[in-house]
Amino acid sequence: MLESPLHEDHSLRFETNVFGESYLDGEKAVTVIFYDTTHKKVASFDFQVITKEEVYDLIEKGDSLNISNSYIKDFSLSEYRKLRQLDKHTRITLKDFSARGTFFDCNHEIDFSYADFEGEKTIFESSVFANGFVNFFNSDFGHGDVNFRKAKFGSGSTSFRSVKFGDGHITFNTANFGAGNLSFVDANFSNGNVDYKNTYFGDGTVDFKFAKFSSGDITFERASFGKGVKSFKNVEFGGGKIDFKRIDFNNGDVSFEGVEFGDGKVSFRGAVFGEGRKTFDRADFAHGEAQFDLVNFGKGTISFNQAYATNISFRGCHLDAYIDLRFGECHLLDMRSTIVRDILEVKPEGEKVVIKEMILADMRILGRLFIDWRGNDVYDLIYNQKNTSMFQKAEQFRILKENFRNNGQYEDEDAAYLEFRRCEAKANLQDALSKRGIKAVNAYPIYYFQKYVFDYVGRYATAPTRVLLNAMLAVVLYALIFYSFTEFFPQIGTIASTLPSELSRVHDFWNSIYYSAITFSTVGYGDYFAEGYLKIFAACEGFTGIFLMSYFTVAFVRKILR
Repeated sequence: MLESPLHEDHSLRFETNVFGESYLDGEKAVTVIFYDTTHKKVASFDFQVITKEEVYDLIEKGDSLNISNSYIKDFSLSEYRKLRQLDKHTRITLKDFSARGTFFDCNHEIDFSYADFEGEKTIFESSVFANGFVNFFNSDFGHGDVNFRKAKFGSGSTSFRSVKFGDGHITFNTANFGAGNLSFVDANFSNGNVDYKNTYFGDGTVDFKFAKFSSGDITFERASFGKGVKSFKNVEFGGGKIDFKRIDFNNGDVSFEGVEFGDGKVSFRGAVFGEGRKTFDRADFAHGEAQFDLVNFGKGTISFNQAYATNISFRGCHLDAYIDLRFGECHLLDMRSTIVRDILEVKPEGEKVVIKEMILADMRILGRLFIDWRGNDVYDLIYNQKNTSMFQKAEQFRILKENFRNNGQYEDEDAAYLEFRRCEAKANLQDALSKRGIKAVNAYPIYYFQKYVFDYVGRYATAPTRVLLNAMLAVVLYALIFYSFTEFFPQIGTIASTLPSELSRVHDFWNSIYYSAITFSTVGYGDYFAEGYLKIFAACEGFTGIFLMSYFTVAFVRKILR
């Protein structure tokens, strides 16, 4: 079995020395010497030589095929069909196939196309495929286990296009696909677990388009790619767990467009992307949890446009590039502790965006978050959160308020600021009630006083018109008090006048309105004045006037200056 630095090197440089008189266990032998990129020798192995004709004879007889630890040159099932005068699409049965530690050499191609592998296991563990084209097109691995663990591929392209894998365990763990293109297009992985852990996927294009996985778990943990295009477009995953944790996608475009992830948990936690476009457009994460926590998305655009997700998390990510999170539907979008350094797009433009909960706690926006208060139903995005406290909701509204101001969305800024202050007040109420003593006793009076004075009257200085209407209401209410006392309870208090009796109108309601107005505005002409207990109300109205006029000035100037 080949256990050496050979598997760590993405290139495959070797030479063979065939000794006609050399034998290994009584069979003709070949020595294969492997070199690194500097042409330094890294390993050499001796193999028994098996000719392709000998293998063809075993296939024809229907015998078991154990060619482990052997050297075979130019093996080709296409050539086998031609020699046996079979149709080029005739399926060839390979029974109990084992090629553990085998070296497949070739001038142009190693061909296993249209093969039917029969038996409990198909083994290519630690096998080496030379630098030609490796072709498993339309092969069927039956229902047994398939083992390509630590297999090493050369610089040619490798095709598993339209291959059918069975219900057994399928492993490419620690395989190295070298420098060529790799295709699993339209491959069917059935119900078995699929293991690509620690696999190197080659420097060329890696294509899984239209591949289908069923109920088994799939792991790509710690796998790495070269700089070619990586396409998982329209892949169908089943109900098993899907693991892309700590994977290195390197530079180059990565596409998961239209992928159906099934109902299993999907994790990209700690994955690293390089330069290039990262596309998850119209991907369907179904009912499972999708986790992108601590992912490094690198440079280039990231898009989840019109994707569907039930629960998707980007916690702790540093978003240094443009990211489009305009989901077609998303129940929970968790952005806690995320740092946005570029543009994060959530605002609908043309197509509808449906996000029901969006958690922004501890988020830092150093770039821009494009979101619309009404178009994105921001009020519901925050208040629908079931697992965040009022303090956290207040902090999220504060973050949005600052972002809206930076974006020039001043109406949205006011709406976010209002909800920030409301959540802050409720959080302070809850905190006070949780304590004993005077703080708990005063909690409700303080809360409702602030709710009326700061919120109801002027929406925390965001609504000058509302302040003005409350000022007018105060003038009318005080006028009713003055008029009622003067008419019905003059012994308690009344409005008196310095004017001659024929000019005085203290018993006229509209005169009470006039007196209330000049008292509210603290003009004080001296033609009318309060007596008795009405002096207390007059003093209160003067203070109310000063407060509301100042409140109006602040709110009005704030609106105008922006």
